[in-house]
Amino acid sequence: MSEAVIDTVVEAHRRCRELDVLVSVATPSAPARRLLQARTGGRDDHGARLVIHARVDTAITTSDAAA
Repeated sequence: MSEAVIDTVVEAHRRCRELDVLVSVATPSAPARRLLQARTGGRDDHGARLVIHARVDTAITTSDAAA
């Protein structure tokens, strides 16, 4: 996952937080997951969450269950 992609995910999370929207992302890269977690905190003051998954199938199942 490139720095540009991480920046885009962080920006999408920032924009969605006012809407209290769950944002889910999947990447097999452990360093990218750690960086996303560090840059977003996973949860912000508004309660919007960024859920970071290692596998796409898990991300889809989780998002479907949350809907």
